[in-house]
Amino acid sequence: MHYGPDMIAQADGRGGLLPLMLAIASGMLAMGMALPALPLEFQSRFGSGTTLIGLVMGIQSAATLLSRPWAGRMADRRGGRDTLLSGLACTACSGMAYSLALLPFLSPPAQQAVIVVGRLLMGLGEGLMVTGGGVWAVVIVGRARAGAAMSWVGLAIFAGLGMGSALGDVIEAQAGFLLLCIVAIALPVGGMLLILSRPSPPALHDGTHAEVRWKDLIAHTWIWGLTLGLSAVGFAAISSFLVIFYSARGWHAGGWALAAFGVGHMIARLIGSRHVDRHDVRPMVAIIMLTEAAGLAMIWQASGPTEAAMGSFLSGLGYSLTYPLLAGPVLRQVPPQAAGSAIGLFDVFFDIAAGSGAVLSGVLAGIAGPRSPFVLAMLAALAGSAIMLMVRCPPSGRTE
Repeated sequence: MHYGPDMIAQADGRGGLLPLMLAIASGMLAMGMALPALPLEFQSRFGSGTTLIGLVMGIQSAATLLSRPWAGRMADRRGGRDTLLSGLACTACSGMAYSLALLPFLSPPAQQAVIVVGRLLMGLGEGLMVTGGGVWAVVIVGRARAGAAMSWVGLAIFAGLGMGSALGDVIEAQAGFLLLCIVAIALPVGGMLLILSRPSPPALHDGTHAEVRWKDLIAHTWIWGLTLGLSAVGFAAISSFLVIFYSARGWHAGGWALAAFGVGHMIARLIGSRHVDRHDVRPMVAIIMLTEAAGLAMIWQASGPTEAAMGSFLSGLGYSLTYPLLAGPVLRQVPPQAAGSAIGLFDVFFDIAAGSGAVLSGVLAGIAGPRSPFVLAMLAALAGSAIMLMVRCPPSGRTE
């Protein structure tokens, strides 16, 4: 079947993908704005080293990881709409926490602690937004198009992250951290108002909540989740340390280089979404992970900011379709009432990789210099490509 950009227009009239994508993008814009700003805040205001910055940036993924089982069960029982609304509320509270860190009567350690609270809230919000948005998207387009639905959700996520990083870079440079925090609060609130104006979507299943054994979910998820995690190491390195890499080399516009990753991601989603709902995803995943590895190698060996930005763009192209391609085999093998739990479990692998990847990148950068995180990420992408070349094609049935 053909799934192109016209899918949005063809979506069910009771929901539609466009309002859903805009709401998700509003939360991810707020999240993306913090990516270039927070590492520089910790460097300039607190004099923090790369290891601490890696821990602060990676702790968001730890919070997201812990939220996944709860977010999945919430989506299975209460639906994607309520789960998405809860995620947007947490995201707005994260922006409030960042703004509290500017209170002059707080000591520097207290200001850092408040920012950490904001990262935890953002992690919780991310888990709820991604899981809730994914379940709602599958409701709208149908399970047969689950991969394409997840692709469009991912497009909204990384469009928000990419544009948010560029916007955060500009606001931080021109108006300061306070205005950045205000915008980061207003955006998800706007997304909540948009969702509240929409009718509730139909149910993905008949309302039964029969328990699905976790060991069955894990058995059908782990190889695809492991590959997703290896791909996500590149995202962790770029999102947490590309701006630091630019700063260490004396280059400007690190936020725009980060945005190049998002642009590459969006282009690949727009072009490739029609190809993700296929039975055998292995060859395509192997190729795109090699593309991601090539982009990371370009950043590692970059002699100037333009070359590094091109590597970031190429990495975004390669990373873009790993999630919807790998989510397809997972969702096709679970019953409808476990779709949220399956998405949540699948996303756990991303969270572990993103969190540990950010921490390891910080440690490596402190030991071997700012290029080293991109070497680690390149090797991880190559390993993921090798796994896809070795693993067997999944069966077409599903777990009952």
